[in-house]
Amino acid sequence: MNGVTVKISKPVAIGIVALVVIAAVGGFILLSQNDQDSDEVRIGYLTGDLHQLSRVVMMDESAFNGTSLLGQYGVDAVSANPGGYSNGGAVMDALEAGSVDIAWLGSPPAIQKHLNAGTDVKIIAVANNEGSSIVAKEGINTIADLDQKVVATPGPSSIQHLLFMDVVESAGMTTVQKGASTTPNTVYWVQIPPVDQKAALEKPVKSGGVDAAVGWEPYGSDSILDGTAHILEWSGDVWPNHPCCVIAVRTAFAEANPEVVAKVLRAHIDANEWIADAKTDTSSENYTKLVGMAGAFANRDDDVIKSAINHTQFTYEIDDSFKTGLSNFTQSYIDLKIVAQGKVSERGYSSIDDFVNKFVDPTYLEQAVNVTKSQ
Repeated sequence: MNGVTVKISKPVAIGIVALVVIAAVGGFILLSQNDQDSDEVRIGYLTGDLHQLSRVVMMDESAFNGTSLLGQYGVDAVSANPGGYSNGGAVMDALEAGSVDIAWLGSPPAIQKHLNAGTDVKIIAVANNEGSSIVAKEGINTIADLDQKVVATPGPSSIQHLLFMDVVESAGMTTVQKGASTTPNTVYWVQIPPVDQKAALEKPVKSGGVDAAVGWEPYGSDSILDGTAHILEWSGDVWPNHPCCVIAVRTAFAEANPEVVAKVLRAHIDANEWIADAKTDTSSENYTKLVGMAGAFANRDDDVIKSAINHTQFTYEIDDSFKTGLSNFTQSYIDLKIVAQGKVSERGYSSIDDFVNKFVDPTYLEQAVNVTKSQ
């Protein structure tokens, strides 16, 4: 400082050193809480969504000698929101906020939020195919019968809403949020979480109820089995073998913790294999355990759970069929004007296929195959 010597008293010097240490430690803590390499992971998922049954299985300790599958790979996993999130859009918001690291959610909301809002995530595995439904009250027997009716959906960012819009518009009608003026050839929708849809079906529309509902399992099966509604369309009948829920990760977390991500996916693979084995023998002890843990998660009885499991395809593999499905979803979002045509190029992709190929990252799943248990 221009040759000037600055004298600092001992107490002040100690204070400065303390502040530096505190700042350094604070910086380390802040880094640790964000994306510092760690075997800790915060997991997000949808409320009672049995499409995401692998997540339930891999975090359960009762079926695996007191240690969860995640624990067997040394992963310290916690539920970011123990009650679950109401829809995939809410999960994507939590990923954007950094309060969730890895999440189970529908592929369409992941696509929509990435393209529309720039949420920086990657799809790293499949969770399930099919497993959604449109159920309706007595007297509504076809999609055409929904004209002027009110349908509950989880919200515009969900795959169920996309299914609803697609089948309604394919029948020559339009979809409008309830509250707009009445027009011919229109089906009205209201946003209601699937967990609350049966209660809405039990009410008259004039009292806040709905005529039909589209949601994920087990809520369709629940309404069907107790007689509240009947099946109008299973999603597999509309889009056979369509992709549904996926596992997505915050890109920053994955880049800082690749081994943790691979461990989570190894547990996901094990959970899928355990589910498949349990389903092969419905009289087995493991099938009883599977129904039990699924029922505890979704708070539904055994018959509902068994129906839900039967209507859902559980898987983890990323293949060309899956990517084609995502391309189709993206095109549908653009056609329905939920995603603007220019968003694909705005996000730096040359085409829809280029977007899907870069948005889906199979490398962590490939690494997971070689992961071994730590206990």
